[in-house]
Amino acid sequence: MRSKMALASAAALLLTGSVFAGCSKSEEGSGGKSGNLNETGFPIVNEPITLEMMAQSSPLQPNWENMAFFKEMQEKTNISFKFKNSTSEQFQQKKQLAFASLELPDVFFGANLTANEEVEYGSQGLLIPLEDLIEQYAPNLKKVMEKHPDLKASITAPDGHIYALPGLDNLSHSQTPLIWMNGQWLKNLGVERPSTIDELYALLKQFKEQDPNRNGTADEIPLSASSVAELRYSLLPNFGISESNGIFERDGTVHYAFIQEEYKEYLTFLNRLYTEKLLDPQIFSHTWEQYVAKGAADKVGIFPTWPIVMVGFTDVTEAANYPLLPALTSPTNKEKLVTKVSEIKRGRFAITNKNKHPEATMRWVDYLYSEEGTILARLGVEGKNWEWVDEGKTKWTLLAPEGMNTTQANAQDAPGAGSNVPMVIDQEFFIKEDNPTIHTISGWVEEEYLPYAKVPFPQIYFTVDEQTTYSTIKPDIDTYLKQMEAKFVSGEISIEQGWDDYVSTMKKLKVDELVKIHQAAYDRWAKAK
Repeated sequence: MRSKMALASAAALLLTGSVFAGCSKSEEGSGGKSGNLNETGFPIVNEPITLEMMAQSSPLQPNWENMAFFKEMQEKTNISFKFKNSTSEQFQQKKQLAFASLELPDVFFGANLTANEEVEYGSQGLLIPLEDLIEQYAPNLKKVMEKHPDLKASITAPDGHIYALPGLDNLSHSQTPLIWMNGQWLKNLGVERPSTIDELYALLKQFKEQDPNRNGTADEIPLSASSVAELRYSLLPNFGISESNGIFERDGTVHYAFIQEEYKEYLTFLNRLYTEKLLDPQIFSHTWEQYVAKGAADKVGIFPTWPIVMVGFTDVTEAANYPLLPALTSPTNKEKLVTKVSEIKRGRFAITNKNKHPEATMRWVDYLYSEEGTILARLGVEGKNWEWVDEGKTKWTLLAPEGMNTTQANAQDAPGAGSNVPMVIDQEFFIKEDNPTIHTISGWVEEEYLPYAKVPFPQIYFTVDEQTTYSTIKPDIDTYLKQMEAKFVSGEISIEQGWDDYVSTMKKLKVDELVKIHQAAYDRWAKAK
């Protein structure tokens, strides 16, 4: 693969002159008042054009040429597509092959481009800069960028160019990790939700000892998760650290979370739970299916997996029986803290150097950043995939033919139902959804989590050299973290006796270098902002 990438890089350098010359020709042929392009209104082009699109699709979705979204967009814009779609791992392989072979599509859509891919292929000229196209042909995206001050800095590569466009998702229930409680158990025991870590411990003891599922058997698992990493993401902020892949920023200074005293205190707490059988003893080994089966059997008291998945109920109104575990204080954290997930979802759309119509392509994707475009991309066609509930058009509901649930039906015609496409899912969009359960959960999040939520680290880009350093040292750090976390939690190694050696080994694995490159990237982000 390395040799293929080297060939791609060399070829890209040779092609640089023709790449930008090609852009100039496209401006003459498809742009301008005398060309095929209409700079405002619809259709986007007078004479139809066809572009090639590479995208990651969902197994729930049909062939994209059959989607009502693309048919509607073709009718509106005069732009159609030939599709090169595949799902998940196959897509990642085909995407890499396309770059390595230089057999590129015109656009990547729902592309899940990583920050490294944006920088690498953008610097090689395989992805074209988009900032000038945005300025001239993307009024909807420009409005979104004005509304979200961090957006421009978060999608601008170290060389000052924007190589890929994002989606935005700032729904309340998707802004933070959620951890749920078995509300029926609380009722059966006549107890309230905890407000501190000590109260959480006391509650877990009650779950273990007082038969809250009322089956006469001591089979309760007070606390579980699909993995220790999933549990850490939800619980560690209660000890004072909100992190993103181990990194967090405090007053402009970057730190590595998993060598801090707060993390040590968190490990000590989990070890206590594990020793007293308050934490699922199979958390290091169970499969996803085994984990979910425990929830379906009413054996788990607190868990970070959505109840509709974990418990398997068919009536979504039952979600009200699974309240959130509140943000907690602890001896190391006197103020509540919750991890906030960035609303910016990068790498969803890019234009390659093979595209002869970049201006028209930018106008096409810009429509998706409007409210009407987002509805079409996420819901599909009015009357077929969704409909207004009331004459005032304040609420909409999804439609489904017999034999399909709404998720399956929605995915037949809307690429945003299952694929990460550029669109803006915000509160104005969400509030119109006729789904009382989701609105209830969002209300909980807004009241109990968001007042204490903080993004631990912004979305940054590494330079090519920084990415090389990151790729070299991060896997060994992650492997060691996983090994030692399991040993500390299970008690195989005493935390008090083994902590200093653990931190020392982390230093030898160059965790300070990891912090250093994140600091440099953060400083660039802050300056661009």
